[in-house]
Amino acid sequence: MSNRNQGRRPGGGRGRHESREQVDWVGKFKIHWVTDQITKDTVDFARDFGKDLKDKNFSNSQIRNVYGELKRIELKGYENEKTSFLLLKPKVAYANSRQNNTGMNNFKNVFDKAYESIDCEKSFSNFMQIMEAILAYHKSFGGK
Repeated sequence: MSNRNQGRRPGGGRGRHESREQVDWVGKFKIHWVTDQITKDTVDFARDFGKDLKDKNFSNSQIRNVYGELKRIELKGYENEKTSFLLLKPKVAYANSRQNNTGMNNFKNVFDKAYESIDCEKSFSNFMQIMEAILAYHKSFGGK
């Protein structure tokens, strides 16, 4: 038996340490998904990030609070609700400080990166679609 399999459970899993692995979600998130277009890589990111958020006990209500406000802004129009959008960043920062968990921290960091590139209806719309995909995958993986 080779050393390659040491520390792994039968079936190939790594056991407890697998879920503790830190992924650089900010580094994986590409600004051009927001500014230009959504790609297959965007959907793959949303799937993996949604699953990681679920694994890190990020609750559906936490993501829905932000998503609900984004949806309200979308319905009234980004240009009409620019102030509300700008104030969303401190709200996410406050939620992060209250939750103090890895899932919320990862969400805040990705949100902040995307937030900085939103400057028009198109980029806001792309961001909304990415958020919808993350929320859908989070829920599909059993996020509560």
